[in-house]
Amino acid sequence: MDEDIPELVDVAGVAPEVVEPTESVGETTNVAETSDKIVPATILTGYLGAGKTTLLNYILTANHGKRIAVIMNEFGDSQGIDQSLTSSHNGATVEEWLDLKNGCMCCTIKDKGLKAIESLMAQKGKFDYILLETTGLADPGQVASMLWTNEELGSEIRLDGVVTMVDAKHIIRQMGEHREDGMNDAQRQVAFADRVVVNKTDLATREQVLEIDEMISKINGAAQILHTQYGRVAIEDVLGIGAYANVDPEIRQKSYVHTIDTSIGTVMLSAPGRLRWSLVDEWIQELLWDGRVPGNEPNGEMQVMRLKARLAVAGFVPVGSDQHYERATIVVQGVCEMYDAFVVPDTTGLTADVPYKLVLIGRNLPEQLLQKSWALLIEHSLIK
Repeated sequence: MDEDIPELVDVAGVAPEVVEPTESVGETTNVAETSDKIVPATILTGYLGAGKTTLLNYILTANHGKRIAVIMNEFGDSQGIDQSLTSSHNGATVEEWLDLKNGCMCCTIKDKGLKAIESLMAQKGKFDYILLETTGLADPGQVASMLWTNEELGSEIRLDGVVTMVDAKHIIRQMGEHREDGMNDAQRQVAFADRVVVNKTDLATREQVLEIDEMISKINGAAQILHTQYGRVAIEDVLGIGAYANVDPEIRQKSYVHTIDTSIGTVMLSAPGRLRWSLVDEWIQELLWDGRVPGNEPNGEMQVMRLKARLAVAGFVPVGSDQHYERATIVVQGVCEMYDAFVVPDTTGLTADVPYKLVLIGRNLPEQLLQKSWALLIEHSLIK
């Protein structure tokens, strides 16, 4: 089966596999530099058969010179992390791992939350990257939240991005499946993605691939799209992508697609100048925590899944810090009700090519109300 646990191959004397460059829709991001203290963690998700195992096999066997921990997990709906190759001794969780000759490690761990990863880091030392591979039906938002909320790991591991692999032969049908309770699993995985890898494009026509791109862009106009065959994706396209460290300036235009739920989409709100952070912060809190468009009554149907913003602000104080920035360029990242904001170098300035903006991805987003509410915020918070 395509999604069996990757075969661990003795790579001694075997030439590294040549990975062909992937075709990309939109500009790709350079590999983020790793820190002595921080290890970036990428979540890899996708349906069974999408090609995740093919990619993992390459990472586990190629002589790429990077020390990568590939953690194979089965993230359940409410059970935290539930792996298939774990064992228990006197009621204690036991992690199993196999060190490979290329410096990588494949392991399975069982723990509620992410304490097992902390234990892994303590026992096996630091890695250049961590790759968390989830089950085909996992909610990547839940997994991302676990990474974010685990304060014990906050000083060592940071969420680097969500990569979703899809099967070009079946994804149109999968994203078109109807669910009475709303968004289906394929749509949810695409909505949370920072990069979507469209695999097996050799099994689809050019017209089908274009339709897939259009469907993905309708759901998530902020995600970068890669096209590939046989799961051949360069490591730098999935690891160290820095998706949570910045916001890609390119948001593709939305278009109507008949084959999917049109209530799922992307809304972009532009910021024409420097804003008072305290007012922006209140606006975001009302949106995410109260579940309503600021200044309006809750409708019970709006669901914000991802929030991304790059803003020029005044009066910024990072959470948990006494430092005060009179003026700063910040990035805001949000997953469901959680969000964080941090200062980044301002290398763009207020230009028409790379405008400051806030992007929302979710279901039943009332774009007109959001634009009106955001315009009112701009009116009151813009420093002229």
